Amino acid sequence: MASKRKMKRLISLIENWNYNYYFLDQSIVEDSIYDKHLRELKDLEIKHNLILPDSPTQKAGHSASNKFRPIVRQKPMLSLDSVDNYEDLLKFDERVKKILKKEEEIEYICEWKIDGLSIGLVYQNHQLIQVSTRGNGNIGEDVTFNKELIKNIPFFLSTIANCEIRGEIYMKKSEFFRLNKELEKNDSKLLANPRNAASGSLRTLVPLQNRKLHFFAYQLFNSSLDSQSTCLRELEKLGFAVSPDYQLCKGIEKTKEFIQKHEPKRLNLDFESDGIVVKVNNYDFYPLLGQTSRFPRWAIAYKFLALSTTSQIEKIYVEVSRNGRITYVAEIKPVTLQGSIISKVTLHNYSFIRNLKLNIGDKVLIKKAGDVIPQIIQLIKLTENIWLPPNACPSCNSTLKWNPTNIYQICDNNYCSQRTINLLAHFASKSGLDIKGLSQKNIEKLYQNNLIKKPIDFYQLEQKREELLKLEGFQKKSIDNILSSIKNSKKKPLTNLLIALGIPLLSSVKAKKLSIFYPNLASIRTIIENNEWEKIRELLGEETQKEMKNYFQNPENFQLLKELEKIWGN
Repeated sequence: MASKRKMKRLISLIENWNYNYYFLDQSIVEDSIYDKHLRELKDLEIKHNLILPDSPTQKAGHSASNKFRPIVRQKPMLSLDSVDNYEDLLKFDERVKKILKKEEEIEYICEWKIDGLSIGLVYQNHQLIQVSTRGNGNIGEDVTFNKELIKNIPFFLSTIANCEIRGEIYMKKSEFFRLNKELEKNDSKLLANPRNAASGSLRTLVPLQNRKLHFFAYQLFNSSLDSQSTCLRELEKLGFAVSPDYQLCKGIEKTKEFIQKHEPKRLNLDFESDGIVVKVNNYDFYPLLGQTSRFPRWAIAYKFLALSTTSQIEKIYVEVSRNGRITYVAEIKPVTLQGSIISKVTLHNYSFIRNLKLNIGDKVLIKKAGDVIPQIIQLIKLTENIWLPPNACPSCNSTLKWNPTNIYQICDNNYCSQRTINLLAHFASKSGLDIKGLSQKNIEKLYQNNLIKKPIDFYQLEQKREELLKLEGFQKKSIDNILSSIKNSKKKPLTNLLIALGIPLLSSVKAKKLSIFYPNLASIRTIIENNEWEKIRELLGEETQKEMKNYFQNPENFQLLKELEKIWGN
């Protein structure tokens, strides 16, 4: 039967996605695509009144991994059924009223749907003794050994001796971006998304003390509670974080208004949310409403519209950073995403391209990382080959080299024009010395006309007014403004100058710390001349010390420091 074969294909596909999601902590498909295929399977099962063995529609989670000690639950930890439109939300309300035989409006409590990992916390004699994942709903995984990673859960409850608390583990977006910056600096594989990062961190057998996880509580057992709103207030009294801005709504129309009001707010949250959980507030109704093998009938998840779209790669081009590192950018067919037109997407390093097996002509699924930066999250392969990187720098034609781990290419020509222009642009940028009027385009003109070749040349432009006036787009007033801004840049704090030099790993925080202990360029020059690098290591750490030493061992960089010392503050 054709429909049975189709159901088997869907089950195989969904089970593969589940295996990657739950066991490998890898989201290889976007939630909206997963939900679409799961709904298709459900519709076929209803249409043909047939449920095949091992159908994912009958499971609340996944089987527990044999890596962890199994935890058998007294009460199952169920999943939530979901809808993505108001018509189906209204049908949920109608079913609730029909089962309860009520015509008056039902009170619902609305909470953020956290995109994380469901866990249970067990307390005995006031002490936290167990942390476990959902598993298949009935049997979870013991991850108590990683409880120290969860930064906002109490290990001791003063007012309740024995209870179980359930909620969602997540990684803050800010923490996720911090970790990926560190991984990128160390040429390590980047984390895919905050949800996978949270799950992978909690379920690793090797403790990762440099990671921070957080917890939102939503359920408390072994307590005499009459409603979900009372439960959330009690959880807060116990010291747990609960869904921020939760609200009691009288009727489904007020619930709809809450969802419409809060959907745009998700962009500004420090946690990932893909919807709102709607729960019947009155606990007396729960036994009457009951549950299926997978879902409670007293709750539903309203899923927001996906923040992703598909496009096709039309071209891949190469860029050279100020430090010589090669990055790759894909030109795509322009698409609209969250109100902006996207035509370019970063491909990071070549390892990213190689792992995806990416090529020109392939279709890609695009999402805004942190709802800000567009990135490719999935490939729809339409071509046979993988795009191969160039052997020569697109700017200076020097032979490109690979870093030791073959993740990215490097142009090591210190006189590469694009490297120099990017270095000059960084020097004048807002994060550096904030020289007004010197955009990347204007700096390119100055460079191409031999008016600036190195940062110290900015301070010689005062003597080159006549040459500046000959350049297209440079008028007397704009030149006066640029020269005035250059003069004012010498009054900027030393921290800005150190950042402007573009020394690898010397962040704004470290530059400020360095300027406190060494308040002028003369004191920094003395450190270099006396080879007192141990002081820098103690102050800023070994890796930053290595990068600073490597930077100033280049005679041209050390000469730049001495030249800047002569004019800085004059």
